[in-house]
Amino acid sequence: MIFTDKIISELIACSKKVIDSPKNSVAVRGSDKIKFLLESVDGEHSFSGFISKNQTFQENFSIGLVYNPKEEKGKIVLLRVNGPHGLNENAPHHDGPHVHISTAERINAGLKPEGQIETNVPYATIQDAIQYYIHRINIVPSDIQKYFPPPDNQLNITFEEGDNI
Repeated sequence: MIFTDKIISELIACSKKVIDSPKNSVAVRGSDKIKFLLESVDGEHSFSGFISKNQTFQENFSIGLVYNPKEEKGKIVLLRVNGPHGLNENAPHHDGPHVHISTAERINAGLKPEGQIETNVPYATIQDAIQYYIHRINIVPSDIQKYFPPPDNQLNITFEEGDNI
C-alpha cells in the first residue's frame, strides 16, 4: 500500500471503537504500559493503542496509535502523544510536551514513520494527554466514558453537530 498524508490523516481521524479493553502489561525498561485494541466503526481498519509511563519520572510518557494493515504484514505508528521527556540527541528541538505524527514520505521510504513533530500542544500531564489523545483519534463517546473517563476535576463537554456556542 502506498500511503499519502491524506490517508494517514483519515486513519487518525476515523471514528474508532475499543474492541479489547485497556490492560496493564509487564513493565519494560522501567515503564508501565497499558495496551488496548481499536477498530474503525466501519470495521475496515484495525489499530492498537498504548499508554506508557516511566515509573520514576511521571512526565516521561508516550501514548500511541498503531495501525495494523489487514492486507500487509507489519504495523505503523501513526501518532505518539509524548510528555516532556527531555532532550534527545536525535531530536534536540522538542524537550517539552509534543506529538509525533507519521508522514507518507517517511512510511514510503521505510523510515521511522512518526517524524513530524508538533510542539504547540494543549496538555502538560499524562491525564490531560490521554484526554487529548482519545479525542484526537476519535474514540466513540460511549467508549471514552467506559474506558477513558475524564479525571474528576475535568468536564467532558461534547457538542452535537449544529450546536452553537
